[in-house]
Amino acid sequence: MWESISNDFIKEDTPYGPGDFRVHGEQVLSMKLTNPEVTTKPVEERSDPDRAEFTESWMYDPGESANRRSVRILGGSLEQGIERRFEEYAQQADWWLSPDWNTLYLATGWSDRSVNKPRGQRYHPQATQLFKSTDHGESWEKMRWPENQNISALRFIDAQRGYLIGWGPHIWRTEDGGEHWEEIPVPKGARNPENERQRFDLVALGQDDALRMAFFDEARGESVIYSLPWGEDEPIFDVAIGDYGVNDIAANEQGEVYILARKGRPMSLMPREQLVHHPSSVWHWNGEQLAELHEFDSDLVGYALYITPEEGLLFDGVNEGSLLGKDVTAVSYDGGGDWKIENEGRSAEGGYYDTRTGERWRVSGYSLYRREIP
Repeated sequence: MWESISNDFIKEDTPYGPGDFRVHGEQVLSMKLTNPEVTTKPVEERSDPDRAEFTESWMYDPGESANRRSVRILGGSLEQGIERRFEEYAQQADWWLSPDWNTLYLATGWSDRSVNKPRGQRYHPQATQLFKSTDHGESWEKMRWPENQNISALRFIDAQRGYLIGWGPHIWRTEDGGEHWEEIPVPKGARNPENERQRFDLVALGQDDALRMAFFDEARGESVIYSLPWGEDEPIFDVAIGDYGVNDIAANEQGEVYILARKGRPMSLMPREQLVHHPSSVWHWNGEQLAELHEFDSDLVGYALYITPEEGLLFDGVNEGSLLGKDVTAVSYDGGGDWKIENEGRSAEGGYYDTRTGERWRVSGYSLYRREIP
C-alpha cells in the first residue's frame, strides 16, 4: 500500500522534476540534471502574431541550449521546502551520498556544443569536474582532477573509500576521501580500440565491498563479469553469462551474487526492435556455479535488482507490453524461485528503493508516495 507523503514535492524548482532524490525522515536531498528554461514572447510583441517567438536568441540554437544544461543539488525538508544548494553547468553528472548524509561527491561533465568538433574527432572534448561536500551539501570544495579524464559513475563504500569509473573504461580508487587516486587496470576485453569512450555495460558495488563490472567480451562472444575486492590491485574474472546483457548485479555481505540479465547482447549493441522477444531473468553465482533462478515474461523489462533488508530479492522494471508503459516490481523471499509481481501504475517521474530501510519511494505529478518492501 502506498502512503501519500507530499502533494507538492520539489514543485517550486523549475523546470519541474524531482531528480535523483533521497529522503531521510523529513529531510530531502536531490541531484537534478535540468534543461534551461525557454520562454516565448507575448502575442503583442511578436513580429507574426500567429507564430511563437523565443524571448532570447540563444533559445533558437540547440547547441547553445545544450551548453546551458546544468546539474543542481537541492536540499531541505518536506515541511519547510526545498532550495538550491549548488549548481554547475553540466550535460552529465553522477553523485554519491553517505548513509549519514554528511558527505556528498559530485562529478560533472560539460562540452561546448556550440562549436564544431575538432577535425577528425568523433566527439566534442569534455571538461570533467569533481566536487565534495561534508556538510549535507551546504558548501562545496572543487577537488583536484584532470578535466580530460571523464567520470561517468561513482561507487563508494564510505566517505573515505571508493571508486570513480570513466570512459575508456577506466577505474580509479581512493582510500583517503579523494585526496589521492590510483588507477586500477581494467580487463583487456573491456576496451574497444575504435572507441575511446567505451564503457562497461554495468558497474556495481556489493554489500561485500567488492566492485563488479560486466561487459560484452567480443573475443569470447558473450557477457562476462569481473570482481575487484577492496584492496586488490586487479579485477578477477568471475563468470561468463553467455548471450545476455547484464542490467544489474546485487551481492550480499557473504558474496552471494545475483545477476539481472536480458537475453541477447547488451541493449547498446542491439536495435530496439530486436529486443521484443528477449526476456529478463535473474541468475545466481555462488563463486563456483551459475544458475538461472527465474525468467520473466518478455513484456517485463528489468532495470534494477536489489537485496531487501530481510534478504528478499526485488526486481524493478517496466511492463513494455502495455500501451503507456507501467512500472512493475517483483519480490521473491525464497531465493528467486517464486515471485510476487505487482503493477505500480504508469511510469513515475522519479523514485528509488532504500536497501537499508526497505522503503520504496515514488513521485507521480507533484505527489510523493512511500511504501515498505521489507
